This record gives sequence, structure tokens and C-alpha cells, in this order.
Amino acid sequence: MIVIILFTSFKSVAFAKESRIWSLINYYLNKINAIENQLKANAIEKMPALNITEPSAVIPNSDVAETPRETSTEEKEPIIYKTEELKIKPNEGVGIINRMKTPDIIKGIYMTVSTISSKHGQNMIDKLLESGGNTVVIDIEHGGGLLAFTPKNDYLKSINPGSTTLDNLPEIINELHKKGLYVIARQVVFNDPYVGSRKSEWRIKNKWGGLYDYRWLDPSKPGVQNYNLYIMQEVADLGFDEIQFDYIRFPAASHYSIDCHYDEEKFTRSDIINDFLSKARRLANDKNIELSVDVFGAIVWGGVDWKIVGQDVAGIAKHVDAIYPMTYPSHVNPGYYGFMNPWGNPYNFVHDSVQNFVEKADGNAEIRTWVQGFPLKISGFGSWFMDEQVRATYDAKGTGYIIWSPGNIYTLSWPSFSVEPTPEEASEEGTGG
Repeated sequence: MIVIILFTSFKSVAFAKESRIWSLINYYLNKINAIENQLKANAIEKMPALNITEPSAVIPNSDVAETPRETSTEEKEPIIYKTEELKIKPNEGVGIINRMKTPDIIKGIYMTVSTISSKHGQNMIDKLLESGGNTVVIDIEHGGGLLAFTPKNDYLKSINPGSTTLDNLPEIINELHKKGLYVIARQVVFNDPYVGSRKSEWRIKNKWGGLYDYRWLDPSKPGVQNYNLYIMQEVADLGFDEIQFDYIRFPAASHYSIDCHYDEEKFTRSDIINDFLSKARRLANDKNIELSVDVFGAIVWGGVDWKIVGQDVAGIAKHVDAIYPMTYPSHVNPGYYGFMNPWGNPYNFVHDSVQNFVEKADGNAEIRTWVQGFPLKISGFGSWFMDEQVRATYDAKGTGYIIWSPGNIYTLSWPSFSVEPTPEEASEEGTGG
């Protein structure tokens, strides 16, 4: 059915401009990708739960700041705990890892597990280098949360055994390094349907009873944090240059009705996120690897969104090397904070957003933009759209960008890697237009 739709669409635009054709290709490929991910998620949800007992001394609980509210069905776990040292059991047999120096300006693309493991992916890498790119972000999990490699740690393997798809990641990374590429691992943190469908005790609750969306783990649960630190260690040992946390937040939907493990009268959601990042920072230092996070672009506008999801830029910046805001023009409507035409004039929205991020980070973390490389809501989608976002990032003092296309279609994005900052004398600050 999908093939018929694609064929019909291609036939109907046979005489249209090239940009229109590629917009339709992007649209349908992204639709297909979304359908495949939903099918995987549905299959995962139906799988049986695991009964796992986690190790008792992974992260010490001796210095507990608070105790949880009384419950009759859960083991009492610390809500917020200070850890002077992490007791993550290291993997054996890990030798010296030579990591690439971080480029002064990051210029890269995002690649899925299926893309990086294919011949098409290798051709894409060649095109990236030919276009002037220097960085690639690679998923380390399949769409539903199953790890794309086989973990070494027994505890981690008992929860998420992984697949063999990218068991050759060290070799892949080594080849990318030989080509001069900086390699980033994208680790999805608190949105994990694979584990959520297996460990219900790690899920968020509803205040009126029952469990919230199975895809979301409770960021304040020590076991959830622990699990993600083990994944982080595995990824660092594979040879990546940087670990980039995505979904490092609370869910944005149903935020008034969810019931998490922490005491809401004493702590904020930002406290939880920053507490976890402080642990990840220490592990990153031990592994000599860069640490970064993806965040909503909206958290620098107004005083509500960042509190809901727990993403406080100033606080996060103290624990990470870089912040990647998702300042996608398609994700805001005309009139949003005075930006009357973000879809047709992306420069001003991206520029002013990045500028706000730079100011809030206050020099503690670099700001690198996620550039929208997909045609959602964009009329006449073409290279100009990515060009404007890249130029806006440079002009707002961002230190690089990664182009995001869910279907990994970058045909119209390659020219944007040659975009340079606006000359100083011609540069103007965004006006909110």
C-alpha cells in the first residue's frame, strides 16, 4: 500500500520543481519510518515483563537526602541522594581508548541504526565529507529502546540484552575516525518503551491511580538512573567521542496528572534532571568522554515549559560540555513570541533562540543547534531552509549544528555545509519577524 502511494505521488509531481519532489519523498519516508517505529513499539508492549533484581551496590545509598512517601507495594528507595563516588562496576578488558578532539565548529548529520549499518550509510558518510561535514551522530538503540549492540555488563544485559546489529561498532567508529570524523552516540534516556514494558516498577504513575504511558520511565527512580549510567559506560567503552543524551526530561504531556517518585514539595523536576547529570558528569570524567544533551527549543521562551520537563539551561550547563537545542521552526506557530513567519523566515526564530541559550549557558557549555532538515509545515522546502538555520546559529554565536532528518534524507541539506556566518558589518540581530 505504501509503495502504491509513493508511486502515485511521484507520478503526480513528474513536472514539479525538484524541491517539491524531494519534499514529498521526505514526507513519505518519514511517515514510513514513523509507522515502522510504532509497529516495533506495539510489538514490544506485548512482550512479557522481566523480574529483575538489581545489584545493591551500584550507586551507594548511604548519604540519603530524603526518604520516599510510604507505599505498600514498592520497596523504599531514596528520592534524591548525594553520591560522592559512583560505584558503577567497570567492564573488564577495556583498553586505552583514543578519542577524537572536538572540532571547533561541529557540522554533522544524524544517522539511524539501519542507516549506519548499510552500504547506503557508507555512501552518506562520503557525501558528508565531500560537503565539508566533520561529525556524525549515531543511534545506539533501535526505535523502541532495544540496544543495537550486545552489552558486556551482566546486570545491563539482564534488562536490555540488545541485538547484534551494531556489534561491530568499535570497527565502525575506528573507520570513521580514520576519515577524520568526530563520532557522537545518541542515547535516549527516560523514554524507553522496551524497558517500560518489562519493568513496570520503573514507570511513572498517574495521580488518580494506575501507570502512565509505558514509554516513559520515572527520571527520579534510582534504578532508572542507574540503568542509564550503565548504558553510558558501555557506550563510552565502545570508542565514541561524545555521548549525547536525548529525552533527558520529564514528559511534556499530562504534566499535572503524573505522579513521580520524588517529593514534589521539596524538589523540582530540574533538581531531578540535574542530580542525574551530576552523576553522568563524574562518569564522563572517569571515561574521558564529552557529555552533551538535547533539549526543547521552547525552554528559553517563557517560564513554564522548562519547569514542566525539568530542563533548566543554566543548571544543565554546569554538568555538560554542550547543549543541543531543537529549535525547529515547524514546532512553533506563527505569532509565537512575536515571530510572525517562522516557517517562511526561520532565521529570526533560530537566531534569537540560540542567542538566548548562549546567554543562559553563560559560558559553561557550548550551544550547538539541531537544524530542521525535514519539510514539515515548510512551503517550498529546499536548501534555503537549512541555510538560514545554519547562518542564524553562527550569527548567534553557536558553535555548530547537526542536521536532523528522521528518514536520513539529506539531498537538499548538503549545500548548507558550505554556509558561512554573516559578515560582521552586515549582521543584524533577530527582530522577531
